[in-house]
Amino acid sequence: MSLIVAILGTVAGPDVATARAMLGAMPRRGDQSACDGPWSDGRSVLAVSRLAWEHGVDFSGPTDVLVEDGVCVAADASLYHRADLRRRLAALDIRVTGDTPSHLILAAYRAWGVQCAARLEGDFAFVVWDGWRRQGMCARDFLGRRGLYYTHCQGKLVVASAVGAVLAYPGCSTALNLGALGATAAGLLWSAGADSAYERVSVLPAAHALVWRDGATAGPTPFWRPPVREPAAVVPSLDDAAVELRGLLESAVVEQMGCDGVTTVWMSGGWDSTAVFAAGMAALREVTLDGAQRSLRPVSISYPEGDPGREDELIRDVASFWRADVQWLDIDAIPLLDGLEERAARSDEPPAHLYEAWNRALARGTRACGARIALDGAGGDQLFQVSDIYLADLLVHGHWRCLARELRTRRVQGLRHIFRNTVEPLLPLALTRFTSRLSGSNGGHYLERPLPSWVRPEFVASSALVERERAWLPPRRARDRADAENRSFLTAPVWAWGGSYMSGVLLEEGVEPRSPLLDRRVVEFALRRPVSERARGYETKILLRRAVRGLLPDSLLAPRAYRTGVTSGYSRRAMRACYPALFADLLRSPLQLAQLGIVDPALLERAVNQFMEHGGEFERVALFHTLKTELWLRARRDRAAAPAFALSPAPPTSTPPTVRVGHDMGARAATHGNMIAPASSGRDSLPHLPVEECHRLRWPAARITRT
Repeated sequence: MSLIVAILGTVAGPDVATARAMLGAMPRRGDQSACDGPWSDGRSVLAVSRLAWEHGVDFSGPTDVLVEDGVCVAADASLYHRADLRRRLAALDIRVTGDTPSHLILAAYRAWGVQCAARLEGDFAFVVWDGWRRQGMCARDFLGRRGLYYTHCQGKLVVASAVGAVLAYPGCSTALNLGALGATAAGLLWSAGADSAYERVSVLPAAHALVWRDGATAGPTPFWRPPVREPAAVVPSLDDAAVELRGLLESAVVEQMGCDGVTTVWMSGGWDSTAVFAAGMAALREVTLDGAQRSLRPVSISYPEGDPGREDELIRDVASFWRADVQWLDIDAIPLLDGLEERAARSDEPPAHLYEAWNRALARGTRACGARIALDGAGGDQLFQVSDIYLADLLVHGHWRCLARELRTRRVQGLRHIFRNTVEPLLPLALTRFTSRLSGSNGGHYLERPLPSWVRPEFVASSALVERERAWLPPRRARDRADAENRSFLTAPVWAWGGSYMSGVLLEEGVEPRSPLLDRRVVEFALRRPVSERARGYETKILLRRAVRGLLPDSLLAPRAYRTGVTSGYSRRAMRACYPALFADLLRSPLQLAQLGIVDPALLERAVNQFMEHGGEFERVALFHTLKTELWLRARRDRAAAPAFALSPAPPTSTPPTVRVGHDMGARAATHGNMIAPASSGRDSLPHLPVEECHRLRWPAARITRT
């Protein structure tokens, strides 16, 4: 995940020194000494900074800025299914002059112009400058695994992989986007990533391209949309689909593995990462490339007995089935909240991942195996599972017999759960306020996250936080609510934010994460399949499990009566140990969030104390989002080189609020950060987002496995 910078203009102006300064604003994303210098034609400048290992054949290759016949490419890309792309280019008599992703992108641009991104498969963000046409374009892959930001400044389009690089352009506004800050602090994750923390810096959405011509921009314009689910009557049978899916999975894993040596799989005991591992092992029995010795090795986290995250026995069963050695990590050696202040000081934006340290440990496990590529099981939940919203579809479309069968399996969850997922989603939103007492819902959209009590109501109203969140939720009046939900789980900005954020974090550890289940061919195939293959009775992920039958132990593929691999026990222990000291220190001085009018300090203090007494799940995660945003604001304020930004006057306070902190807990939190995490293992997740972030999906514990 390299750092790319582009300054596109219509007249002379941008210089190489400016591009170098922009690259230098993100030193952790590349090594300028190992890269070619910025390229300029007098009107535009393109530059790339990569770490030395990214010049390998499995990554971006030895080319930084590629220039051929007046066309220039700066790319941060890992492309897959290259042989198919080359065949399509050859059919158009387009010659590819090299083997790197940049060469393929340039050839695709020559073949299809600004529509070229739709023909590329992989994880990418790139900028093309066509000097002959005086035209530029930038694009981001269909799931947004690589970030790209832009701004218009002094008649130029400024583009970069990171916000900090864009802000380093002279004259770029650093005014804060209070709506985005408030949404982040409140933990409204559906709207996270829709724009940046700065008013004038925009996020190029996933699956979008932006064209710059004659000093004006066209777009962003989508080049990919999720396919619509096909009627069950016209799709192949489940057995035929399972055969096809297995082939797609095997191909995806082979495409994303390294060309030689070890590739790791972050493997839990669930169905997603084990399917990736098994498909890869099956494919390796058939695939050889010029004598290359390729292998897969699991990296897994061990949880203590009795912990809800423990899947050690299942992992060992899979490893034994394939005679593989597991690189084990100890969950107690992974400090969840270690170094939050330091991370905030280095971050461009306030969003920080709750499980960043956990993912970093996984990356260190990959490096301990001598590998730089880590495959994970991200995508399985979006593609092969569905929440109970599909019960509402059965009701509204009159599938009474099927609905009755499904409701019988949910009797143990009670009438409130049934009403909330079957009837309430069909009601007008205004009416759900009256039914919420019966259903136990929050009276809003069924995926809507409640607002924390400590966010000021006047800020919620003035910033339209609720409306901001609902804009990205699946439409309530969709004909197929389950389909709308699944499509949203791929297109809402939060997923692209999670993927690109974690890719940047893991780059610092020397590892590139890849997700074979999110291969575009797998995604498009899975989205077309009937919802009945996602859930039926107590069973979930029916199609995925059928596809890898015979490649995994039958005991692992059997339906499970309760969720396994849940990371909430781990995070709950860490947060209860660390929160008292963290918030006590935070509340000793005036809050930046309070000065911005976003948070009420007294109510925040009360919420922290209530969490320590009662341990509410929503409060636990919401407090983390407030904490990380406040730490980021303070780091930004204290950073000597940062431009000053104006804060509204703080409301008068008496004595600073305090949090009740026991000495034993404070000491435990202080020593917790000294633990060193060895290698790692993984729970598969919605693009690197933990179950706590997605608990509002209300997937019932009796049906859903945390895979």
